[in-house]
Amino acid sequence: MRSERRLIFCLIALSTLPLVMFGCKSGEVSYSSGNMKHTSSVKEAGVPEDLKTLIYPGATTSGVQTAQEEGKDSADYSKYMQLVSTDSVEKVAQWYEQTLKNEGWNIEKNEQMSKTISLEGRMKESEISVTMVDDSGSTNIIVSKSASSGAIPDEESIENYKPNKEVTPTD
Repeated sequence: MRSERRLIFCLIALSTLPLVMFGCKSGEVSYSSGNMKHTSSVKEAGVPEDLKTLIYPGATTSGVQTAQEEGKDSADYSKYMQLVSTDSVEKVAQWYEQTLKNEGWNIEKNEQMSKTISLEGRMKESEISVTMVDDSGSTNIIVSKSASSGAIPDEESIENYKPNKEVTPTD
């Protein structure tokens, strides 16, 4: 469920990236919100160092988004990268599976659908997801990497939430 939400957010965020970047001459936009620094970039130079090894050979970087917690020694972050390759979705998937294993990721999911292949893995507190979609002669690639040091409530605690004081409804 959490990985589905992350993928949906990623798809929405990256699909709006060209609109955000349209008026920006530098190709990069940053802002702070909720104690997180958010950065969006359409340039390959905006790719974080830890994602550079995950750029598929010969692929074109079409968008990058990061969110990193500010002001703490926390490891909370979310990073998304969108790429396009002329190689087949199967060839791209084989490369990512081998590359992730070589970097020490434990591949927990390898799901193949009609035109989509999705890989998901874990390493310590980090999660990674790579989704590859066959788009009639090209392969769209979305790499999502995130980590959270805690404070993410599980669904059961949200469903059983009880406020610490009673609030009277108003009209």
